[in-house]
Amino acid sequence: MPDSTNTGITPPRAGPLVLVVDDDQPDRIASARMVRGLGYPARSFRQGRDALQFIAEHPQVARVLIADVGMPVMDGGELAERVLDADPTMRVALMADPRDPDVMELVGGYRDLPLLAKPVRFAELYGTLTRLVGPPPHGATPPSLVAASQWGRRRPSGQHHSG
Repeated sequence: MPDSTNTGITPPRAGPLVLVVDDDQPDRIASARMVRGLGYPARSFRQGRDALQFIAEHPQVARVLIADVGMPVMDGGELAERVLDADPTMRVALMADPRDPDVMELVGGYRDLPLLAKPVRFAELYGTLTRLVGPPPHGATPPSLVAASQWGRRRPSGQHHSG
């Protein structure tokens, strides 16, 4: 089943398109939602090859890549290298779970790229995107960092109400 966040091409005035690549669906969906919540358009992909195909078919449309390092087949570091070879002006950040020693060993080879710890937190994502491409597009009003930092989190047990 295709990822529902992959439909349509970004309107030209929406700002820099951010590609989110992560094989873990909940993390991918949460990260893409946070990117959109900040006012940037986003598309998400489960595999690096799908992101590379999008970039090849739509040159200069995507301006930012955020990729998970711990993906099978093509890890986020290899994807970053391929993307930067194809378009050196692309801005790239990596995501990784700091509790995974194998993934953190891979990250060591990409010290020149920003790293977001998984699960990605709204404030860190905001800081990384603004450093890479500047603030969200004019007219986009991101929700407060405090309120938005709760996105993608489940309520602790006992706080759900049955209707």
